[in-house]
Amino acid sequence: MEHQAPLYDVLNYLPDGIVMVDERGVILFANDAFSEMVGFRSSILLGLNMLSLLADIDVFQKCIEKVMREGKSLDAETNFIHSNGTIIQAVKSVRMIRHNDYVRFFVNVRNQTDLNRLNKELRTSKELIELQAHELSSLLNSKNQELEEILSSIDEVIWYIDNQTLSLRYVNRAVEKVFGFERDNFLSDHTLWQQQIYIDDRNLVQMFFETLLPGQSQEIRFRILHHEGEIRWLSSRIYHHPSLHLFIGITSDITAPKAQSEKIAFLAYHDPLTHLPNRAKLKLQLESRFEHSSTSPFALMFLDLDNFKNINDTMGHKIGDSILIEVSNRLRESVGKYDFCARFGGDEFVILLEDADTLSVDAMAQRLIQTFKKAFRVNEMDFYLSSSIGIVLYPYDASDVEDLIKHADTAMYEAKNKGKNQFVYYHTSMQRALHDYLHIEALIRDGLSQNLFELYFQPLIDTKTLQLEGYEALLRLPHPKEGFIAPDIFISVAESNGDILVIGQEVLKQACDFIETVRKLYDEPFFVAINVSSKQLHQELFANELLEYLHQRFIPTSFIKVELTESAVMENIEIAERQLRLLQQGGVRIALDDFGTGYSSFSYLAQLPIDTLKIDKSFILPLFESSSNRHIVEAISNLAHVLGMKVTAEGVEESSHYNFLMEKNIDTLQGFYLCRPLPKGKILKNLEDKVPYFTPIFPLGYTI
Repeated sequence: MEHQAPLYDVLNYLPDGIVMVDERGVILFANDAFSEMVGFRSSILLGLNMLSLLADIDVFQKCIEKVMREGKSLDAETNFIHSNGTIIQAVKSVRMIRHNDYVRFFVNVRNQTDLNRLNKELRTSKELIELQAHELSSLLNSKNQELEEILSSIDEVIWYIDNQTLSLRYVNRAVEKVFGFERDNFLSDHTLWQQQIYIDDRNLVQMFFETLLPGQSQEIRFRILHHEGEIRWLSSRIYHHPSLHLFIGITSDITAPKAQSEKIAFLAYHDPLTHLPNRAKLKLQLESRFEHSSTSPFALMFLDLDNFKNINDTMGHKIGDSILIEVSNRLRESVGKYDFCARFGGDEFVILLEDADTLSVDAMAQRLIQTFKKAFRVNEMDFYLSSSIGIVLYPYDASDVEDLIKHADTAMYEAKNKGKNQFVYYHTSMQRALHDYLHIEALIRDGLSQNLFELYFQPLIDTKTLQLEGYEALLRLPHPKEGFIAPDIFISVAESNGDILVIGQEVLKQACDFIETVRKLYDEPFFVAINVSSKQLHQELFANELLEYLHQRFIPTSFIKVELTESAVMENIEIAERQLRLLQQGGVRIALDDFGTGYSSFSYLAQLPIDTLKIDKSFILPLFESSSNRHIVEAISNLAHVLGMKVTAEGVEESSHYNFLMEKNIDTLQGFYLCRPLPKGKILKNLEDKVPYFTPIFPLGYTI
């Protein structure tokens, strides 16, 4: 078989194991890949029976019989025994070949235990085949059946065409899977392969062949139309043979890996949810502007959705994501052709405007605000959102990426502090305000993480019995490093950033702990009044969760009174009434705090299930500065009693306050003249020692 030596040299370049055996299983040829796979030299394998290399000796005979009976290839998983005794898991493909009146079995063995190595060797084999293009083309022209079988088992398309007419002269069967046509169609119509090139890529391919010089080897990527109409990407390594006047190529279908790489490249600079440019793309966009038009002014808008966290917390992230997608679509439609819009993260978006003229910027900001007027409809539900926008102007407010974003973010926070649903231009004075805000925010987080928040309790005295009626729970934040942080400082920040919801849960817990302890020492009925913010009140399950918590703690609802400000109630009267009705039906009493400082109308006052009106201290402290203050207090008291409510006066700091309020039939008094707020330990000590709360003292400055 020496005259066939070039053929077997080619077989030694293939990464798969190739074995030629006779009917008895005697090995007539084994390529280098198979020898390496089983750990024996080729010289040892020749003449050896295949059965000695199989873990299951019945496999071979069954395989040969089936191939001879059915006359077609058989692919099956087979375990070979390595020379060191280990099992090699492989997939073999067996084909019967009749050559020179002999029956031979051609076995292709692929080692499944080291696919990465095989892939690497396959690439090496392709390069070697390219380097030996003359030998390969000669073998193809001779139509050697054994070589045809080998080439037909390779997944890549192997072909050659005339370098003058570009007519196809040869192609293996892999072309059928890549193009979707039968191989015979290509061999009968030598220009079919050109017709299937995607129309936009035909000039590219034509130019490639025209410029590829003899002896050169180059790679080209282009698109084709599959028989079923699908566009596919191909990669071809093509060698221009200098003496055979042929272009010889190996072509692979790279549609899937190219799509994957394009997806990875897209996601590197785009948000996967909204498909808007992401933060990295925004940075590149800004750097490009600085580099190519550093003196051209432009505007940057930092847009944040108002109260979006509430939707995620109450309705779930799936609905939240649907809303974010719709927000992104509306922003795309709102910005100009030459403007740039990116999702910065979460519910934050950044818009770069080509024009920095304030009239144009104002118009765009107004348009963005109006974008949210229409409800966002998800799952047959309407959601209403607004946005707060911070605006910086380049180069007046900042000259680099970091400062532009930071200052726009600062202006956005200022828009939120001013009531949200508006836009604000950056000013240097905002930076200090933001610093203070973030500092207080950090102290709040310290308080929550380190359990620093503590309730003080101020007694409320019944004017008819002069006995304890209940306590108001007042929140304190004694920070170990910063000292006492006043409630009027940290409460507003907590309401702004949403931490008030967690703080509210902590207040309820500590209040219930206090009730449980006091009930063991005090037999008379009492209540603890807790202050509730508008954010808490507007949580859909607020009332139900509060009642359920009391039930779990086995605390009767009569021991809790909820205090709300007028502004909290009036922010959304329908939600407030629904929540308060649920609380009242559950047995929780309700007080309207700071009455007279807000904007409640009498009709709403009569409509809401309120038990107590609390007259704000701003009317009590200056009682005797003018008669009008005393008339207002008296009018509020009369109104409340007519509506069937009780009246509580806070800020009782002088004996004159006390005497006047007793005369005017105010039901409950609270203030430093009676008792200052006390920590839990002091309250319990007084109860154990039976020390009365109502001990008039000299006037003191009022600082709750």
